[in-house]
Amino acid sequence: MLKNNKNLTEQCADLASGKETSVSLTMKALDKAEEYSYLNAFVVLDREKSLDQAVASDKRRANGNCLSPIDGVPIAVKDNYLTKDYPTTACSGALPLEPSGQDATIIANLREAGVVIFGKTNMDEWAFSPTNVNSNIGPVLNPHNTNHVTGGSSGGSAAAIASGIVSAGLGSDTGGSIRMPAAACGIYGFKPSYGRASRHGVLPLSWSLDAPGPLASSLKDIELLLPYFLGEDSKDLSTVSSAKFEVVEHNEAINVIHLTGEGLERSDEIDTAVKRALEASSAVVKEAGLSHVDNYYEAWEAIIFSEAASYHQPLLKKNPGGFSSGLRAKLEAGSQLSALDVLQAQRLRSQLMHTFACELGDWDIIVTPTLPVTAPTLNEEEQEFGGKKVHAHKSMLWFCVLGNMTGYPCVTIPIGLSKSGLPIGMMLMGKPNEDEKLLAIAIKLESALKKHSV
Repeated sequence: MLKNNKNLTEQCADLASGKETSVSLTMKALDKAEEYSYLNAFVVLDREKSLDQAVASDKRRANGNCLSPIDGVPIAVKDNYLTKDYPTTACSGALPLEPSGQDATIIANLREAGVVIFGKTNMDEWAFSPTNVNSNIGPVLNPHNTNHVTGGSSGGSAAAIASGIVSAGLGSDTGGSIRMPAAACGIYGFKPSYGRASRHGVLPLSWSLDAPGPLASSLKDIELLLPYFLGEDSKDLSTVSSAKFEVVEHNEAINVIHLTGEGLERSDEIDTAVKRALEASSAVVKEAGLSHVDNYYEAWEAIIFSEAASYHQPLLKKNPGGFSSGLRAKLEAGSQLSALDVLQAQRLRSQLMHTFACELGDWDIIVTPTLPVTAPTLNEEEQEFGGKKVHAHKSMLWFCVLGNMTGYPCVTIPIGLSKSGLPIGMMLMGKPNEDEKLLAIAIKLESALKKHSV
């Protein structure tokens, strides 16, 4: 974070001790939202609604009826989560500016825990871009340098956290849309295993790739939030076997596969930062390559384009003018893909999952940089790294799509700043449905990094 702002865990402690009230925390968040309004992080923010929730939380706490450790903490919500009291527009002109009248399952869980639902955050239109420049209310600006993007599509939540407006926020991840902005803004982002977190009430981009998850100021904050994301939900059949979140510890040696080589290039500065972090971690590190990376990226594109086109087809026919020209072009391209294209993409997806499960040997986590370069500027179209010139959109997605293609859980942690002062993130990928183990390893690894840097 840019300033010495308190994280979610610390805010919960302050509420428990009486050092803060929900009203005082919410007032500070409202003041900071005004101070940092130039970042364009919020789509809508209602002072009265936020304070009403905070007053109710303080009354509960005063009467000994605190609902949870996070009761009273303000949390920001990406504008593709249905909220009964706020409009949900996905930052598109295609949806009405009226409250939906219903909550996504994760929002309902958080309300039951007493969280202050603190406004809706800016995002790429329908979550279909990796920069958060393509929004109907304009781009989100990176708090570290406003000439740079936040990454998308959950950029509004990331900017709100990095600037200290709130300590945590909600995002969704189809090709890195939690991890990219978290890394670009120097915070933490967690993509659960596919099927562990309910997608009910989260407007879809690609139903076989989507995963809702938290962005926060620390890994301990992620640990506090995951119980409200993970678990079975009868309204989302993909979660039928999803276990509730339980804290675990990892006291054994950490076996790491560091993916490098052709198709996995990164800038020298990013490569050095990741290798230094791994050296400081005391993990057992093995480098490995991955064949056909470009094919996997193209397969991801085929899946996301075709599924998005299928979902949006009725609304696109009804209200084509509500979509930006750029998004319409993507949806039209998706509708032109053949069944053979999509089947081949799914075969490649299975091949990638088999490679990770059976061909890399023994591993606890797979590590890559989150981004191969630091966040591009707002108007930057191409980036150069590893001897390649890559479109800025593809460079943002460079590593992250692997987590969505496999459905494996992923977390990004900040590991320093570039020479230009922009954050660098490292991505850890765990085994399917071992979200708790991944988080425990991330906490252990980061603890080693902090000791090494002292």
